[in-house]
Amino acid sequence: QVQRVMPNDSFYFSIVRDPGAAAASAFWYFRGAAPAFRNSPSLSAFLASPERFFRAGQRGNHYARNLQWFDFGLPEPAAPAEIPAILGRLERVFPLVLLAERFDESLVLLRHRLCWPPDSVDLFPHNSRDSSPELSPEQLRRLRAWNSLDWALYSHFNRSFWREAERFGLERLRREAAELRR
Repeated sequence: QVQRVMPNDSFYFSIVRDPGAAAASAFWYFRGAAPAFRNSPSLSAFLASPERFFRAGQRGNHYARNLQWFDFGLPEPAAPAEIPAILGRLERVFPLVLLAERFDESLVLLRHRLCWPPDSVDLFPHNSRDSSPELSPEQLRRLRAWNSLDWALYSHFNRSFWREAERFGLERLRREAAELRR
């Protein structure tokens, strides 16, 4: 819909986050809005048996599974064989997708793609939780498996991010990210 009103030469970018961390955050943030989360006594209980709490199509449950896939407007369900083509089309729309976990480096790449001068980008933490519960490796694995479309999306754009970083120059990226933090 956005493309209908924007000039043809518009540059689109977005950001993705590891689906394990994103889904855990969504559990707490959307607890009141998603019946699947609200009906579960805890994140651990939800992860032990998400099918017990989740009903596809139930109002608000889009927050409980593959939220990033949903936010990009991608078709669900998606057959595994179709996922690479879907992600390839999405990458043509979004030639740069930032990584939340590498936000400083992402801003450096974005600044250069937009041809902005160094002083045009600044960063400061906002809307972040300092007291995020620590996830075990098993919880992360389960969250990624439950959000398998988000995992495919994140994995795809993680690879494209690092290809972009290599083209830019990893040492240069490290230096400029350090300068941005400073």
